[in-house]
Amino acid sequence: MNRIVPILLLALTVYAGAFAQQAVTVDTAILQAGDYFIANLPRNSIVAILNIESDIPAISIHIMEELSAVLVNDRSLIVVERRNLDLIRQEEGFQLSGEVSDETARRIGYKLGAQTIISGSFARVGSQYRMRIRAIAVETAQVQGIITIPVRTDKVLRGLEQEGGVSGGNSLWDSLHDTNRLYLGARTGLSYGFYDNGGGLLNRTEFPSQTLAGNPAFDAALFASVSVWSLFAVQAEAVITNDWFDLSSGSRPLMSVSYKSMMFPLLAKAVWRPSVFMLQGYAGAYLSLPMGQVEVKHSNGSYSAGVSVPPGFIAGGGFGMKLGPGTVAADIRYAADFGNTAANYNGIREISRRSKVFFALGYELGLVPKK
Repeated sequence: MNRIVPILLLALTVYAGAFAQQAVTVDTAILQAGDYFIANLPRNSIVAILNIESDIPAISIHIMEELSAVLVNDRSLIVVERRNLDLIRQEEGFQLSGEVSDETARRIGYKLGAQTIISGSFARVGSQYRMRIRAIAVETAQVQGIITIPVRTDKVLRGLEQEGGVSGGNSLWDSLHDTNRLYLGARTGLSYGFYDNGGGLLNRTEFPSQTLAGNPAFDAALFASVSVWSLFAVQAEAVITNDWFDLSSGSRPLMSVSYKSMMFPLLAKAVWRPSVFMLQGYAGAYLSLPMGQVEVKHSNGSYSAGVSVPPGFIAGGGFGMKLGPGTVAADIRYAADFGNTAANYNGIREISRRSKVFFALGYELGLVPKK
């Protein structure tokens, strides 16, 4: 059982590395595209940023102007002046936001004295945009590089949409959409247990008054969430939890009981991700597997015994905020076992029925963008 945690951590790392491309703002996407062409085109090449195909001309112009500024300021490439391009555009009769064939692009490149033509597209895909830009050698028609970047809506993009007379990117429906299909994350925190006496620890004839008092315990979890519909996801988890309580009779302490278990919740989750915030609520059931034995300590010594932990019900919610490539979230939940935890010590003894409140802080990454 102790091998489960490193295996889950390794899986999380592998998936994060494989699908780590996040939707970014339009200006961040432009910077990424500029860095890509600076790194992949021959130094001192003469380049012409020809067009960005888009339904919103304001977005096309913004991308071309900002990309040109990135390349000019780096000084490793020579960018053809915009006024020269405007003259050729008038001659050829094409729009900066329209589609241009490779043959036309190369012909314009010859007229401008450019060695490389940069063109691309910016299109809505589901709840986000996709920016794809490529570079073509004028002489050989060889594709020198292509970069595709998912772009999320931000204030700059909303302003450009409104300038172009488009309101769809500012709609409530877009704000309700998850932009990713898969989310992976981890969290850690504290829990506090409440334990109903099962009667199997001490003889009630000798100790008629018995009280169980829980103690705070440390918990850690890994989880994976799959977005099914706009506001609905299914989440699977692996939670390491500690249970620790003291048994007393009146004011007399009698024994301390502790055990570890691995909970495997399967949750139905409602999630809303407006802007940089995230709200979620969930409910479901879990299985529990013991990790080792129950440890019982009392004044006359101590003993260990095999333990079985029943399944149960769990529900809760959380609030999160965008931080870096993922979301940091605070989480609170309540879990209750369907039956008694039992120890195998001189027969099967039902020792307690458990319920717990969890408080945790976690971080999740959105992976596998929706197409």
